[in-house]
Amino acid sequence: MLFFSINVEAKNKPKPNVIFILVDDLGYMDLGCYGSSFYETPNLDGLAKKSVMFTNAYAASPVCSPTRSSVMTGKYPSRIKMTNHSGIAGPKGPGYKMNAPKPVGSLPLEEYTLAEAMKDNGYFTAHVGKWHLQNHGEKGKAHYPEAHGFDVNVAGHNAGQPGSYFFPYQHPKHIWSNVPGLEDGLPEEYLTDRLTTEAINIIQEKREKPFFLNLWYYTVHTPLEGKKEKIEKYIKKAKKMGIDGVLDGVPEHNHYQKKIQNNLSYAAMVESMDENIGRIIASLKKEGLYDNTIIIMTSDNGGLSTGRGAYSATSNLPLRAGKAWVYEGGIREPLLVYWPEKTKKGVQCNEPVVSTDFYPTILDMVGAKKVNEQHLDGESLLPLLKNSNASLKREALYFHYPHYHNENSMGPSGAIRMGDYKLVERFDDMSVELYNLKDDLGETKDISKENPELTAKMKEKLHKWRKETDAVMPTMNTNYDSSKDRNLIKRTMEEFYNK
Repeated sequence: MLFFSINVEAKNKPKPNVIFILVDDLGYMDLGCYGSSFYETPNLDGLAKKSVMFTNAYAASPVCSPTRSSVMTGKYPSRIKMTNHSGIAGPKGPGYKMNAPKPVGSLPLEEYTLAEAMKDNGYFTAHVGKWHLQNHGEKGKAHYPEAHGFDVNVAGHNAGQPGSYFFPYQHPKHIWSNVPGLEDGLPEEYLTDRLTTEAINIIQEKREKPFFLNLWYYTVHTPLEGKKEKIEKYIKKAKKMGIDGVLDGVPEHNHYQKKIQNNLSYAAMVESMDENIGRIIASLKKEGLYDNTIIIMTSDNGGLSTGRGAYSATSNLPLRAGKAWVYEGGIREPLLVYWPEKTKKGVQCNEPVVSTDFYPTILDMVGAKKVNEQHLDGESLLPLLKNSNASLKREALYFHYPHYHNENSMGPSGAIRMGDYKLVERFDDMSVELYNLKDDLGETKDISKENPELTAKMKEKLHKWRKETDAVMPTMNTNYDSSKDRNLIKRTMEEFYNK
């Protein structure tokens, strides 16, 4: 009889709510639980103690829009040709050896998105925050969240950053970046706070359906604007730690990678983000929903850590490089999955996973039918959530970025991770590098020449994958002028300091 009662209770339990938190440009090392000693993230550190914490989680791309498309479709960005943000090919001209392909700029309407799948499985769907899955040049709302399965859209449009993080969230010149729909804000209102308030209103709304909340913060993307009181706090902390004003960089191709986490505005933004996730958790507890709500928190690409001097937003060390690079600093992400009563608390999972996996994983978690023809490149993480020591059947993860980027002097490139090994390929000369991430997390020692067979095997698999996904590739620039090569123009650290 007791057995029967337990099963009736389980059967009658409502479907779990789902909150998917995507923090923009958050680096792997930017949380206390992942190793930061300067930024303060007590709420996420606390959530990590109740979650499965992934140590080898990847974004499908080193820039934002492609990764976001992978979350929504369960497909690698190369498969839908959404390989860069905003529908732009990136920097071009005689100073570049290759011509980058023009990518798809708007998420194709024929894609059956995760939101549409959740809606068809009885969920109320809401998007709050950054969207950036509509071409910059496209007018209207043809590819806004509402067109892709969301019942509600708050502040999501085609821009990848806000005009400002302070009300009215506008920029005097870059009108395209002005955040829409929040015109009723108050003076000095902070965007991260406001988006959280909107999310809490959705959580508190009384409805019969469970909710799927896509909470995609604009923070910690530029412009770097933190609250004044928090910046003052980090001024004092940096002085106490002896790192205030320190500009130190590690050479990375013709860029420098920031060596120390000491950007005051960035630190303030990270803390505000964490503070607001704490507000979300507090709201769930107040509403009696915390024990029946899945929370997934991750980032869309690596932290912004490279530039022509050591003045970037954050440091990803010991990971190499950052946003826009296919080295670990550009694609490895923090990932926490809180699934009450279903997973062990505070465990780490070392299995490599990627952002295409969220689509089938969330469907599995809520007991919905898979959409195998849609999430072609995603694997459900359910086995890992049930047993953090388990492994997935796939052999490799793939990355494809056929574009130039202002923060990347490596140029168009791709990568494959297979087990502990990772191969990186530069497209301008098709040269390759091989690293053993288990022994060399910072990708400091190229072992391709010592391992010719493995190098050849991984290169062949990467090329085969590109062919299978019909990945677009850059072509040689017949107007290339080596005297104007932008990657040969390098400001020295001394020049930067004396600027």
